[in-house]
Amino acid sequence: MRAFAALTIVWHHFALYAPLTDWAAPLLGGFLAWLAQYARATQVFFVVSGFVAAQTIGTRVWSVNQLGRFAIQRYCRLGLPYLAIVVAILPIYEFARGWVPDDVLGQPVSLAQFLAHLFFLQDILGYEALSAGLWFVCINFQLGFGYAFGMVLQQRFGRGKEGIFTLLGWGSSIYSLFHFNLDPGGECWAMYFFPYFFMGVLVHKALVRRSPIEFVAFLGLMVLAILYEWRWRLVIAMLFGMMLFVAERSGLGQRWPRSRLIAALGKISFSLFLVHFPVLVLVGALWARMEWNSPEAAVLGLLFAFLLSLASAWAFHRWVETPSALLSKRFRAPDPVDGQDVAGRRLLLER
Repeated sequence: MRAFAALTIVWHHFALYAPLTDWAAPLLGGFLAWLAQYARATQVFFVVSGFVAAQTIGTRVWSVNQLGRFAIQRYCRLGLPYLAIVVAILPIYEFARGWVPDDVLGQPVSLAQFLAHLFFLQDILGYEALSAGLWFVCINFQLGFGYAFGMVLQQRFGRGKEGIFTLLGWGSSIYSLFHFNLDPGGECWAMYFFPYFFMGVLVHKALVRRSPIEFVAFLGLMVLAILYEWRWRLVIAMLFGMMLFVAERSGLGQRWPRSRLIAALGKISFSLFLVHFPVLVLVGALWARMEWNSPEAAVLGLLFAFLLSLASAWAFHRWVETPSALLSKRFRAPDPVDGQDVAGRRLLLER
């Protein structure tokens, strides 16, 4: 699912940003227009993120003191690769300035804009993003921290029961689906995307409890939201949420993918998500400088940018993403229990 989503997003951006897509239009205009309009799959990442978070964050015993360490841990895991792209794209923009349209590159980077990126605040404060897709990292950080905070509330005040988080999850989803998600101005906040994330959490819950009742009820809520106002993004989230549930429920998720290529693409999907736009800008600037602007040359440029993105993602995963993930593990706080409280912890996790 991650491999599919990453490839879809890559080609969506390749079809969206000049100059290669403009030059290739005489040959691939209809196909590129379709990709620009419909090839959207970030919802898949959010559904999978919720599922994985429920497997990891949701199985810990939490205290308020752990939230700070979790924020640092999460920043290392997501923020360091994100910052590596922010730094790497600056010289690429300088190389491309004057050859790639300004509406792709944006204005020259200011210090305030750069500092806003350091703290995941560029969209909230109204600064231009330095690369396509950086908003996803900011939202994912918000969702992860929000979920951890929900676990703290549940375990601190819910006495091990799920009532508090369930109430928060359903209430936030209803508010988002019927109000917040209808306003494009809310895309800089996790609330806009929360229903997709919560769907992944409910998939995990349904599998652990071996009862899909709550998950099916949530699908019904999504259908009502679609009837209230049509949104293709909700349909995508529903389809992949159901696919994830069926795959894990049937055991297919433990046996598939058998293809090493698909498994490898899924493994480097986050890196591919980050590196493909700088690569596209670099190739577009190079093609412009060399005056390779015929339709045939532009199509070859898109293919070259795609292959270079895959190679760059593999290198980025190995040398940046993996070390960042290993570093993040050092900041994970130990569960606040001692050796005499293991039985109580196990009971809490079972509940």
